[in-house]
Amino acid sequence: MIHHLRLIRSLCTKVPPPDPGIRIYSGRNREKVPLQLPSSAGITSFYTCGPTVYDSAHIGHASCYVRLDILQRILGDYFGLKLVTAMNITDIDDKIIRRAAELGKPWTDIARHYEQEFWSDLQLLNVRPPDIKLRVTDHVPSIVAFIEQLIAKHYAYKSSDGSVYFETAKYPQYGKLQNIPTEQVSTTEAKKSAADFALWKAVKPGEPSWPSPFGPGRPGWHIECSTLASQIFGRQLDFHAGGLDLRFPHHENEEAQSCCYHGVNDWVHYWIHTGQLHLEGQTHKMSKSLKNTVSIGELMTKYSADEFRMLCLLSHYRSVIEFGDESMMVATSVLKKFRSFFGDCRAYVDGVKPATDVDSGALEAKMIEVEGKIDGFLRNDFNTANVVTNLSDLATAVNKSINQRSDGNSDVKASGSGTVQAVTNYVRGKLTLLGLREFDEDRKVGSDDGSGDSIEHVVESMVQIRSAIRVQAMENKDRRLFTICDQIRDRLKDINVEVKDHGKSTSWGYIKR
Repeated sequence: MIHHLRLIRSLCTKVPPPDPGIRIYSGRNREKVPLQLPSSAGITSFYTCGPTVYDSAHIGHASCYVRLDILQRILGDYFGLKLVTAMNITDIDDKIIRRAAELGKPWTDIARHYEQEFWSDLQLLNVRPPDIKLRVTDHVPSIVAFIEQLIAKHYAYKSSDGSVYFETAKYPQYGKLQNIPTEQVSTTEAKKSAADFALWKAVKPGEPSWPSPFGPGRPGWHIECSTLASQIFGRQLDFHAGGLDLRFPHHENEEAQSCCYHGVNDWVHYWIHTGQLHLEGQTHKMSKSLKNTVSIGELMTKYSADEFRMLCLLSHYRSVIEFGDESMMVATSVLKKFRSFFGDCRAYVDGVKPATDVDSGALEAKMIEVEGKIDGFLRNDFNTANVVTNLSDLATAVNKSINQRSDGNSDVKASGSGTVQAVTNYVRGKLTLLGLREFDEDRKVGSDDGSGDSIEHVVESMVQIRSAIRVQAMENKDRRLFTICDQIRDRLKDINVEVKDHGKSTSWGYIKR
């Protein structure tokens, strides 16, 4: 483990090349700044603040992790950065201790239960797990050593109550992320200033504790991430991410204590903060304390992971998301349009849809135009909303082309199929890049044992049988057979299979995975 950490830290020491044209918003500068990518030989560190596991995660948390997953996919899969991702789990905290007391259970049982539930929720949402997962309680000795170094450098002090505090007056740049006033007001507490924050909390009766040179106790919240991220990536991070509500005090305090510990002007190159999620009609964030939460489990009973991800894609990662029936209806309609697009293109390429006069040159030019725009949007602070809009426009252009009337020239049809397939591949690739699982053709429809292939064969056979019945009904003008065809179509729709008729031929596709 020590060898791997040293290797990662050595690779993180790199000289950035010239500006590649990517711009990212800097909360410190209050504007977009050039993203200086690491050298081709180096890795890119990406640390995310994980949850405090005392209760089920809600969709406010989910929106943060889905958006960060989208950004990581863009940085790694599109721009080719060698990302190494890490996330902590805060498995000891006041909230966990209180919840354990309420339920009459050991605090460790509470933490482990909700930690496992959190990882399961991320899997349901198709959020890639971090490369490195770190529980706070597994690294208490490292946290103690971090605090000892801050005391030795005179940035921290032990108070009369046995706790250890970071002395904000010793760090002139305190408040650089949030521009917080730092007047040293008087306080009745054991700390020197109200702005000082706990690095180590002295033990209280009945609470769990760990030994330290300062006395028994447990880590403060902010010191956890500084220690764990430094342990993996060394004295500087490329990306550090979390929700906007973490910018102050959590990230501000992390930055202060880490700069002092490492002796650097800036510990994190790029702080990434995602916008908060509000329920439609509300102006405040979703919070357990406000009792306005929707759990991820509740979300998944009504909507799919792709529908929620599309909701996230349709807004900028730094903006507020409004969640409700109206916004989710927009997200589901966008997905439905893409499903219909892929179904129509498949039918056209397979020869099921009637031949049309496809202008291959015009479609290719449109795809090249959209490709250039999308590259620009991704380079301009990861504007996924405009990416989706342009993919939708491209799909509309193809649909208009393949659904127009044909002049009977079969050669045009033959040459057009290749172009339609190329555009289909491009659109599918971009949607898959953004983490929309249902459009990933590499995934099996059924289980991992390959049963998904047999399911597709069964559906294909049912559609072919229905098509034969329908042709017979058209030839004989038999209403009874038409009724049977309608019943088969409706039954297939019940299992999320959409059937489309094109004259005497038929195509099908999945409505929703």
